[in-house]
Amino acid sequence: MRGSILITNTQSDFGKNLAEVFAREGFEVFTPHEFEKITKLDFLADTTDFRDESDDFKKTFRANVVAPMATLEKFLPLLDAGETRRIFYVTSAEASINETRDAENYAYKMSKAALHQFLQMVRNRLAPEGYTLRIFDPMPGKIDAAVAAESAFLYITRRRGTENDDPLRDDEEILIMRDAEGRAHGW
Repeated sequence: MRGSILITNTQSDFGKNLAEVFAREGFEVFTPHEFEKITKLDFLADTTDFRDESDDFKKTFRANVVAPMATLEKFLPLLDAGETRRIFYVTSAEASINETRDAENYAYKMSKAALHQFLQMVRNRLAPEGYTLRIFDPMPGKIDAAVAAESAFLYITRRRGTENDDPLRDDEEILIMRDAEGRAHGW
């Protein structure tokens, strides 16, 4: 076994494909319903990506921000017991403050912007304890979910490395959002 991962939403096409990739690569894959069976986690992949047709802000905020916060709080002791200590979150570049171009899907975009702020605080708190974070846009509707899952697997499991041998440009030391095509996006 190469390690263990919790994937929060294996009902979505992306989450299901991500679980299949990790299982194929020799990882033990868990869902939140298997909490009692888990003794330690190396990776936590929160694949929550709730969109509401009615653009209900409270419902969307609870799903995309409050639920991921609660999941991290619940599973953090199991990540503390693991070796890799990597946390992965699904988001969308369209929710980036730098890339939002209209008010369509306002509740979704604002919920993900709030998630981004939470993730910055999580990174600041947990990085000194050896944690790294990965923020990923699977580009639903633009990239096939299976292709996005393969890209996410590589992003989750590999060290990103330093750019131009400059330690200040190390992806492990800063929080970056990448999409399924490997592009970095501003917050």
